[in-house]
Amino acid sequence: METIKTPSTKEGTNNLIDEKREKDGSTSIYDHIFDVAIIGGGYAGLSAALLLGRYLRPTIIFDVVKHRKSSLHGYLGFEKSQIKEVIQKSWQDVLQYRSVKRVEERVEKVEKDCDNNIFLITTTAKNKKDDNHGKDNTIKRRAKAKYLIIATGVIHVQPNIKNFEEYLGNSIWHCPHCDGFETTNKKLVIIASDNQNNQALKYAKIFLGWTKDITLFFQRSEEVNDGNTVATGGGCQLTGEQKSEAMALGINVIENDDIAEIVSDSKTNKMKGILSKRNKFYEADVLFYHLGQIIQNEIASQLGCELDEGYVKVDKKQQTTVSNVYAAGDLDTDRHYAILATASGALAAISIYEDLLKDAINTTKEETK
Repeated sequence: METIKTPSTKEGTNNLIDEKREKDGSTSIYDHIFDVAIIGGGYAGLSAALLLGRYLRPTIIFDVVKHRKSSLHGYLGFEKSQIKEVIQKSWQDVLQYRSVKRVEERVEKVEKDCDNNIFLITTTAKNKKDDNHGKDNTIKRRAKAKYLIIATGVIHVQPNIKNFEEYLGNSIWHCPHCDGFETTNKKLVIIASDNQNNQALKYAKIFLGWTKDITLFFQRSEEVNDGNTVATGGGCQLTGEQKSEAMALGINVIENDDIAEIVSDSKTNKMKGILSKRNKFYEADVLFYHLGQIIQNEIASQLGCELDEGYVKVDKKQQTTVSNVYAAGDLDTDRHYAILATASGALAAISIYEDLLKDAINTTKEETK
């Protein structure tokens, strides 16, 4: 368990890929075999990296995600903090530990080198030194690691509605457990898609602890902005029993009238309602959307990890069904909550450290016999 030593540089930059050092003849990080490679720089990935840094484990973390400007809720010590600022501070915390290397490149694939019992991680990045006159200027590299933590998360499908982006993270959210408090005593509009109707009413009922003023819309699939959805028709497909339940609970269900635009108050610039495609105005203070999600399990699938309804199956140590491969964060659970993702990343790091330490102790014992 040898620690990689690197030259000391200014705080916040010492763990980025330093092309100049490589050019000057210093050893590239791509020549090392890291103890751990982490794919994903969200709460789970950063939490794992922080602990591994404190364990002095050579760790490489890949991250290309840009985080939105919105508030963090339900996270002890950071209530209502800006997510972008929390992530930036987290990177500062992680990168103070010199055994951790940050790589801002996209992981394209991961393969297992069974002969050497390591993972080969192929990344892609743009070559900033040469634009190739409009040609493809991407470069590929390959990193190596003994253990892998996949923390790639999920992408929540968003609707194609005018002014949606402007209010996202302000008056518009998707996670009831994270942000449901913001609906307290307010007029709430929920957007579900017609292919999610089996879960839509269940989702809407979660908010009854905060507000009774709930209107549930079913947005047609061709209006869902994930780039892959196929039009399947429109309208509400709730069963008669579900409609009766919604009515009994005071949940207003709107059929066959897609939302076209978020309408704001010109004086306060706050959301005041929504406009439908039939040009009908509905009052609303806040909006939540439940249009499905894309579980980013491609890397796990490449390695043969077992899935459960798209989520990566893990044990109590966050290990997948493939040896030395761990998953953490939203990738392995439908409870998408920042504090839970952080905890799962820490657990994965602890589990790997314990495994590495156990192997080192056993090897030492064998050598001294």
